[in-house]
Amino acid sequence: MNSEEYYNKVLGGWLGRVAGSHFGTPLEFRPYKYIQKKYCDKGTKEITGYVKPVNTETVNDDEIYEIVGLLTLEEKGIEISSRDIAEGWAKYLIKYQYTAEKAAKKNILKGIMPPESATLNNIWFDAIGGQMKADIWGLISPNCPEVAAHYARIDGAVAHSGIGIDGEVFIAGIVSNAFAQTSDSLDLKSLIQNGLKLLPPDSRYAKFIGETLKIYETHENWRDARTEMLRQWYKIRKHLIHSSNGMRKYAYLKSPLQFLNVLPNAGIIVLSLLYGQEDKTDPFGRPICISGMMAYDTDCNCGNIGTIMGTIFGAEELPAPWKSPLKNTFTTYIKGQSSWKITELASRIADLGKKVIAEKCPERKVESKD
Repeated sequence: MNSEEYYNKVLGGWLGRVAGSHFGTPLEFRPYKYIQKKYCDKGTKEITGYVKPVNTETVNDDEIYEIVGLLTLEEKGIEISSRDIAEGWAKYLIKYQYTAEKAAKKNILKGIMPPESATLNNIWFDAIGGQMKADIWGLISPNCPEVAAHYARIDGAVAHSGIGIDGEVFIAGIVSNAFAQTSDSLDLKSLIQNGLKLLPPDSRYAKFIGETLKIYETHENWRDARTEMLRQWYKIRKHLIHSSNGMRKYAYLKSPLQFLNVLPNAGIIVLSLLYGQEDKTDPFGRPICISGMMAYDTDCNCGNIGTIMGTIFGAEELPAPWKSPLKNTFTTYIKGQSSWKITELASRIADLGKKVIAEKCPERKVESKD
């Protein structure tokens, strides 16, 4: 890639991220049947775009951690540690921390740093938080998935462990590899398969994604595939419940908050990408819409998918109905960094990415257009 091509894909990725978050937020944790009844078209039984008008002043908590990662890289240089990111959390995060991130920040403010910050009094270590914040690492590591995975592990260790980190590595690798694809040569299955190569083969996360790929191969539609994928998740959840106690068992795994676990949400992302690719009318938006209709942690899942598809398409090819309502605006709760132009944010990400791959993946170096 030359620098203009790289920037266009980074901009597309972040536009997709923000679009997916705005799309998914009204659906977050809504029951599956409620979404079908309230938001799906009565005739087609489908969702084909934003379910509510985009409010550009709305803040999604998912992206704030990615911005802290960006700021940490800018301040500390590309050789950052988990401790550097943890210190960034203490410096920049204002409010709206939940579950694993809330527990980790409490530990950090007491001087308890990674990896202990992710395990001490943290029942949510395998929740979706790592996976939801993976995108930034793929965007700064175009076509360098091992580098993206390296950063994802560093970041994931702040608030997660085990499969909680695996989810961040998997999505970061997919975003990194998405730079090699274009809108007219989509092969989302290969992205998923290559993402799995970054994980230990005996990982419960990797095995679950492998089972989800088999489900896709044997089910004609995403609704039936979703049912079977969740059946597999319930088996794992039952095992987790039996091996847990206290707050982890009752406040998380046996409550509606089990929707936060990384595994079913990873399954939703994979199925949405695979079934969404089959639709030629809106290949960018269809995976996002399927993910929203599948329920669970929709803003996280749709945001990840938006980044993947936006990176593939690039900003110039993003459909106007998805891009225009964003008004090039991104708002977040970061101390001193609350209001952004998406174009300016993408420029800063791309500038960092050039430094990262020049140092860590020089064979993929971004060249100037000239």
